Formats: sequence, structure tokens, C-alpha cells
Amino acid sequence: MAPGRNLFFAELVEALGDELRRLGVASSVHEGRFPVPRPDLVYALVPPHEYFVLSQGQPAVPEAALARTIAICAEQPGTRHFDDNARLLKSVGAAFDINRHAIAAYRRHGLAVDHLQLGYTPRWDRRLRPQDPRDIDVLFMGCETKRRRDALASYTDVLSPRRNVFLLSDNSRPNFEASPSFMADREKLDLLARSRVLLNIHQGEEPYFEWLRAIQAIACGCVIVSEHSLELAPLIPGEHLLVGGIESLGWMADRLLEEEGLRASLEQQAYELLRSELPLATGAERLAGQAEALVRRRTPEPDAPYFTGVGPKPPPFIPPGFEPPATEALQASAPVRRALKDLILRVTALSRQVDGLEHRLEGPEEAAVQVVDETPAHACASRRVSVLLTLFNYEDHIETALDSVAASTYRDWEVVVVDDSSTDGSAKRVQGWMRSHPGAPVLLVRHTSNRGLPSARNTALAFSRGELCFVLDADNQVLPGCLGQLVGALDSEPDAAFAYGMLQRFHAGGSLGLMNYWPWEPPRLRAGNYIDAMALIRRRELERYGGWSTDPRLHGWEDYELWCRMAEDEQRAAFVRDVVARYRATGHSMISFSNLSVTDAFSIIIERCPRLMAGIAPPP
Repeated sequence: MAPGRNLFFAELVEALGDELRRLGVASSVHEGRFPVPRPDLVYALVPPHEYFVLSQGQPAVPEAALARTIAICAEQPGTRHFDDNARLLKSVGAAFDINRHAIAAYRRHGLAVDHLQLGYTPRWDRRLRPQDPRDIDVLFMGCETKRRRDALASYTDVLSPRRNVFLLSDNSRPNFEASPSFMADREKLDLLARSRVLLNIHQGEEPYFEWLRAIQAIACGCVIVSEHSLELAPLIPGEHLLVGGIESLGWMADRLLEEEGLRASLEQQAYELLRSELPLATGAERLAGQAEALVRRRTPEPDAPYFTGVGPKPPPFIPPGFEPPATEALQASAPVRRALKDLILRVTALSRQVDGLEHRLEGPEEAAVQVVDETPAHACASRRVSVLLTLFNYEDHIETALDSVAASTYRDWEVVVVDDSSTDGSAKRVQGWMRSHPGAPVLLVRHTSNRGLPSARNTALAFSRGELCFVLDADNQVLPGCLGQLVGALDSEPDAAFAYGMLQRFHAGGSLGLMNYWPWEPPRLRAGNYIDAMALIRRRELERYGGWSTDPRLHGWEDYELWCRMAEDEQRAAFVRDVVARYRATGHSMISFSNLSVTDAFSIIIERCPRLMAGIAPPP
């Protein structure tokens, strides 16, 4: 295996090593260059493309050694990795793949590849006794792709009442060790053992069944709900797993959870099939048999020609979500875009100053912030969570936002609404909602002149009383379990400064995909913001950082700047691996203007967070 190899393949190698030892076949794992040739030695490359890409700079491999080499592949057809393997397999002595669909694709390339059927091994067995509880209803594990994000977001309505864990990994480079976005070995198996249902969603349109994850799920007693896939045998839909279209998987999982008898039957039958008909020992025997055939070939000569196998270097790693300037034309327009944004900000600031002067002429300066109304429940309430709800000209959405908070299963909350001098009927809508919900603790505060979003949030913070503060804009919505999940995350991680979860992007037409799907990994912030403002933050931390910056050059980037300052101070965040809220996407949102030019904002953040932006790791 290559240094820095993917843990996915390391799991496969360790399991095969266990089964080979039970057969009396000696095996060892080497990382880096091939061992010195011996007459009784056969090599296995797992996987071949990864070995040659990650081993650049290592001594080349003798061609004759490749003739005594078995390639073990597990890549999906249609990917660059699959194509790299196809080129390399022409030089090896034998090849296996864990999926028959991939084998058919290799054979269309004229390559003889045999099937290595994965199956039961005690190493992966974590099946709980029937009486043991499973605290996760629906689990998804897999690398992040747009298709998967869109599918998971579309299941929000049906699965939001369930206990879900969506674990998306970053496969833009090898996952050579466990990380907040990638679980492996015992941690992954324990997670499968805690789960009742596993969703299998294909990376792309290729109907490729991921056998390693499926076998591990069955060995842990987790029932699979999968998209239609090729080469499922010997698994039988309806007997060992459920299969359907991508749009129906959320509904199928929900129905299966309602029918525990059916779920338990599928679990039992799949596990029995795995133990009786799919032992991994069978695959290990085939591997050992092929090795015996290869060892009878001539011993590699030391002076044989060498093979590097190295093709074009892979593209440089770019963190997902970062989109560099696409064209020279866009780069050339940067000064114009920067000047235009600066002009708009100056005009906006001047307008606010004039508006503020007019109001000060009409009354004392302290009247610039007015308490407009409060519900009877607010006067006597002392709540743990304060929802900071900022409002500016959202009369069509504000009641829906308030409704979503009122529907929360977590009840220890208050709402502080700050109307940032709306010119429509937003404030009247809030007051009407308050009159019809007297039992909801809500306070309405108004800026007599428009001050902008960060000032409105800071005013809401000043009037709030909760130990924890949740940020909500007037056009967004929380799901019923949101506040409870985030509170639970902070309670379980008392050293975390804030907690956040995944968000469903939506508009009037429905779901638009998933946001906030990466856990807290500060290096990602160097490429841009990947965490929305909809988070639950400890009051002491907000006060420590002075709330949100009102520097006009950070317009629209105030939450990003706050996260960066926290990362600079080595703060931590708790991440909920579930969809907790809904983010409305509109063509006129503030972020579209914020991204008109990012030069000034990035410069400020680099100045304030030099260690983070320079990539300097914190001291041990």
C-alpha cells in the first residue's frame, strides 16, 4: 500500500489478512517500495492507482515484479481512478475487483479481472442482541457529491422527526486517517451497530453498489435501503434489503422504521445469508489460489526493466466549496467590482446617516432603539435559549419563521425580534402573531433608522436573556428538533463555543440541496465560509468577541469573520450531523451583493486572523 493510503482500503486489507492467516497463508503489509524479491513472494497492490499516485518519488517497480503482482480494485466505472486502474492492469499478473459491475466494465476494456466477493468476517461483526437499543434511526455514510447532497436535503420533511446521522466524507484527497468528516475501523462499525437503517445513495448516475459498506452494515445488524443497483446477488430485494428510486428512499426508510417487525426480519435474514453463504474466507481462498499460480512463475531479475506507473499528476487539492475566479475576464473586472461594491456601501452608509439625523431631530438619541411590544409570557420568562430574529422588509415570511420556532419540541426559549426600520408591514405582522400567541415569550424591538444586519443582531443580543443564543433571519425556518439537537450538542461538548447543523436550501419550488454539511475543521475556513449564521452560540463567547462586527467592509461576511476569530483563538464547535433548519435561497439575497467583491473583506480577516489564514497549526 502507498504511504498515506486511504483507510477504506486499509480496512479491506486487514480483513483479508485475518482470513489468509486462518488459511495458513502468511501475509504482511508494506507501505512504500516493493520488498526485495523472493521466490515465494507474491505482491498485492491495494489499490493499484493509489499506490502509484501516492508513491511518486519512491524507487520504480521492476516490470518482472509486476508479473508476480495481484491488483485488488474497488473503484467505480466512469471515474478517473477506474481509468487509471484500467491502464495499470495491463502490466500486472492478475487482478480482482469487489464489484461485478466494475468487472464487466474492465472486460469491455479487454482486461481479465476476477471477482473478489466480500463477505462475513468476525472483524466486522458488531451485531447487537435484539434487546439492545439502537439510538440512530437513519444513517448515511459516503463521500460528498452534489447528487447525494440533493437527495439527503429532499428527505428533510419526511425524516426530520427521526434521529438521523448524515456523515459526508471529503474524497478530494485520500482519507488516510480518521477526521471529523471521516470515520473508519471500530468507530465506523460502532456507528453502524447503533443504527437501524442505512441509506445507500449512489455517488453519480452509475448504479454501483458499494459492497464493503453494505457487508459491514449487515454484519452490524443495520438494514439497507438502497437505490436500484446492478449486481446485488445474492442479496434479494424485499428479503434482505429494500430497493427503490432515489426520490423514494427517505419515505421507504420512514415506513420501514414504522414497521419494526419487517425491519427485524430483513436484519435477521440478511445476517444469516452473510454468515452462511458469503464468508470472506471464500474470497481469501481465491486470492491465495491466484498467488500460488503466480509464485510458480520465474523469480524477478534484479536488472529487469522498471515500471513507474505514474501518469499525469492529480490536480492540486482545493477544499470543496471554494470556487476560484473562473476566467481571466472575471479577474480583470475585479477592480471595477471592488469599486462598485465600495460605492454601494458608501451610498448605503450615507443614507443611514441622513435617516438617523432625521430621527434625532425628532427626539432624544436614546429613542433610536424602541421596545415596541412584548407578549405576556415574555414578561415573566427566563429562558435558556434566546432566538435572535432580525427583520427588515420580510412581511411575507416573518410569520412562518415565528411559526417554526413555536413548533420546536424544545420549549425553554424566548424570541427577541429586532425590526431594523422596515418600510413594509413586517412589524405589524409580528405584533399580530404575538397577539395570537400570548403564551410564546416574544419581545419586539425596533430601530428607528436602518442600521444593517450586524447592528440588528447586536441589539437582539443586548435585549436577550438566554445563556445560549440562536441566530435566525426572518426568511429562514428552524425544524422542530433544531433547538433541542443543538442544545444537546453543546451540553455534550462543554468546551465548544457554538453548535451548528446541516441546512436544507429551499425556495418556493422545493428543496435545492444541502448546506453546512462539513464539520468544524478550521483549515477549511481559509478557502471561504462554509458555516451559515444559523448556529447556537454561547452568550459568553458572543460577549467576549463583542458580537458581530459592524465594519461596513465586512458587509455580509460578519458571521464568517466571527468563525475565523474563534478559529484563530483555537475555539471549537459542535456539529450536528442532521438537517436542523431551512435556508431560503433568493435571487436578491444579501450574499449575492457581498460576493460582488471579496478583496477588502478577505484582507481584514487575514489581518485579524493571521495564524489561521497562514495555515499555522496550533501548538500541541
